[in-house]
Amino acid sequence: MTLVERVREALSGFGPMREVEMPGGVVFEWDGDALAGVENGVLRVRVEDGWAAVPDHADLSDVTRRAADVVIAECVARWHEDLRALGPDAHRAMLALVHHDPEREQLQRILLGCTTKPELRELAVTCLGHMGRLDREVLPEVVARLEELLDDPELGGAAEDALDEIESRVYPFRLWRRHSVPWVILAPPGDAEIARQLALVGDPDVVVVVPHAETLPSLPEHVRKLCKEVAERTHGDPGLHFVLEYNGDIVALQPLLHDEDQTAVFEEPYLLVW
Repeated sequence: MTLVERVREALSGFGPMREVEMPGGVVFEWDGDALAGVENGVLRVRVEDGWAAVPDHADLSDVTRRAADVVIAECVARWHEDLRALGPDAHRAMLALVHHDPEREQLQRILLGCTTKPELRELAVTCLGHMGRLDREVLPEVVARLEELLDDPELGGAAEDALDEIESRVYPFRLWRRHSVPWVILAPPGDAEIARQLALVGDPDVVVVVPHAETLPSLPEHVRKLCKEVAERTHGDPGLHFVLEYNGDIVALQPLLHDEDQTAVFEEPYLLVW
């Protein structure tokens, strides 16, 4: 395998890489920035203060990763400038930042500010949803802002889609899901979402956690009784629900709990029943 082929293989995980031929070799560019180059059998890569030749014995995966970090940091700075300028490259810059900006909370706040800018507001809403899907975490003000926009005649649809992305990844069995409220949730023992939801809701009369549900006799019948209790007490509105910590094969329970009178949906790693 030639040096160019080895470098190409080492860079394959960084997304589309443009190869530009030059006298005696080739330059590898990422988003228009030169990242590495092979000239007359010598590999040179980007470093913070310019370029450095790479010894023959070097680990190409490590060398190219560090070079990519330098280039991506430069690109992130440029994308922020493009976004602030609100010019023709602002949309592309926003999308790129969602995938590559390491300062995630700062970027969420920037996107929140962009939801008031006519030329960027729809894409900013969409990108907030993408960040929830990618990071599985968003600032509370992101959800609040998206809920404000649900009634916006222009952005309501985009806000609803973004909330769906966030709710499915960040709050997988959130009490106030808008499309359907699970009455009984079977979750792996010790799952972080149980503690997260209890902290969010802060009301023991709303969320009831049942540990060691696998020890309950006739579990399917027990779940049916809980669903009936929720339906009677809440009349179908968001309210009381039960979280059962189940140490076993949750997927195998789905066909036992799903029939014409009751819906059971598996959304990894949870089984939602209503």
